[in-house]
Amino acid sequence: MTRRRWALVLLGVALAGWIIGGEWVSIHTGVAEDHFLDALLGLSFLGAGVAVLDRRPGNVIGPLMIGYAVISFFGNWGNLPVPLLPTLGLVSGWLGTPLLAHIVLAYPDGHLRTTFERAVLSAAYATALGASVVFALTWAPRSFGCPYGSWCPWTPSPFPSQAASDVARWIGDHAGIVLGPLFLAAIGLRWRRASRAERRSLTPLWVAVAMLAVVYVIESVASRDPQVDPFAHLLFELGIFLQISIPIVFAWGLVSSRLARSAVGDLVVELERPLPRGGLGSALSRALGDPSLQVAYAIQGESRWVSAEGTPVSLPADNAGRGPRRVTVVEEDGEPVAALIHDPALDAGLVRAAGAAAGMAIANERLRAEVHAQLEEVRASRGRIVEAGDRERRRVERNLHDGAQQRLVTLSMELGMIRDRAGGCTPADLAGDLDEAIGELLGAIGDLRQLARGIHPAILTTEGLGAALESLAARCPVPVAVCCQAGSCAAAAEVTAYFVVAEGLANIAKHAYATRATVTVTQHGAGIRVEVADDGAGGVRTDTGSGLRGLADRVAAIGGTFGIHSTPGRGTRLIAELPGDAR
Repeated sequence: MTRRRWALVLLGVALAGWIIGGEWVSIHTGVAEDHFLDALLGLSFLGAGVAVLDRRPGNVIGPLMIGYAVISFFGNWGNLPVPLLPTLGLVSGWLGTPLLAHIVLAYPDGHLRTTFERAVLSAAYATALGASVVFALTWAPRSFGCPYGSWCPWTPSPFPSQAASDVARWIGDHAGIVLGPLFLAAIGLRWRRASRAERRSLTPLWVAVAMLAVVYVIESVASRDPQVDPFAHLLFELGIFLQISIPIVFAWGLVSSRLARSAVGDLVVELERPLPRGGLGSALSRALGDPSLQVAYAIQGESRWVSAEGTPVSLPADNAGRGPRRVTVVEEDGEPVAALIHDPALDAGLVRAAGAAAGMAIANERLRAEVHAQLEEVRASRGRIVEAGDRERRRVERNLHDGAQQRLVTLSMELGMIRDRAGGCTPADLAGDLDEAIGELLGAIGDLRQLARGIHPAILTTEGLGAALESLAARCPVPVAVCCQAGSCAAAAEVTAYFVVAEGLANIAKHAYATRATVTVTQHGAGIRVEVADDGAGGVRTDTGSGLRGLADRVAAIGGTFGIHSTPGRGTRLIAELPGDAR
């Protein structure tokens, strides 16, 4: 046994002697009370407090429980004619109440969570300490007339005042009238904010504590003399039973958390079988009893986290373990491998044990998640390349329209004006040359417009997808029926739909020997579905031309799907399904 545990054993023995000795004093001085229950109360808090110091040394609840056990027995020792002990015995109940409230509000991790809880607890401590100090400084039975006659055990007071001591005693005895409802409100608010796992672990404690608070409130307004109020003794006994339940519930929490570690063994057995993608998170969730548990995987060499599917994950702020979610990082050779995002009510040691047991599976899942993340990044980069290409197309189209095309139009107009001014003075051959130059210039303008339209369709930006498809159909030598029933969607999807139709109609005009064609655009979930069909020769394959392969790449780049159904002699159908959230 370690030196620290020896120290805890000695502490436990010494304080057990304090409790048993105090009860012995009560018995031999003739105090009428249930000595067995009284001793059981003190020993239960002492035992639970020592257990918490041993198992959870950083938890403030251990010292609070031991402090409550010690303070509660000042009243027993106060029956001895020793200076100060009788006064401390009178105020011990006041000082123990805020410790009990602190234990409950800080359960199970030792932290207060809200400003309201801190305010209620501060009021309880201030009331108890203030009343105790005033009472100790002003309570002077030797000056007022000692109730025990010549034997008066109380130490002389430096500021004797019957009125002040009576006020202090009244405040100490009746503070529960105000603080009890506030304490119940703090418990109710915490229950409202608690998660399912936290409520499951806190329910037994809060039921007992809520009943205890009600008993304290009743005691504050009832008489403490059994001769005056026959229910006073019953309330006192009930209060002791409820107080004993608090360390029992806490001890059960320690035991159940250790029993829960058997689930880690079940997890190891489950991980011996192959798991589907994302199945590790479900296995850990079942083992820890937290349906909300999430697993995030670290990307090697990068300070980012991803899910099993490779999508980015942001770790929540932990707030020193007091936030709505807690993060437990699983490491391998000192490097983070995964992060378990779980309910803060889960035992931290249990979560770490589960993470260690699943270490190999986590490492394998992290590698798969890293591959998926790289694929997602490739898809995103393809989308960004397509988007950048579309932006460049729009820029070139604007430059051609606003620059070279306008200059050529201006030049053709100037040539026409020169020819008109020359009139009949112009030799016939020069006039013919001017007409020919103007014709060639108008042809160049037409070709430039066709080039600009192929780079980026301005009509798509100004009038929408339906009008742009009608424009394509009008220029096709094969009769084309257009039906566009889709609403607006992402710009990248509309541009891709335009080029799918443009390539499809171009192939129909050149190779299909078709007599008619149809273009249909419909809503497909949040995106759109584009179909180009003809009644031509069919037999088209994607590996026969770079145009169709380019279309397939472009559709895939924005996360869509592209397919061709082409049977020889029965026509061809190009089908593209484009997502609504395309870049």
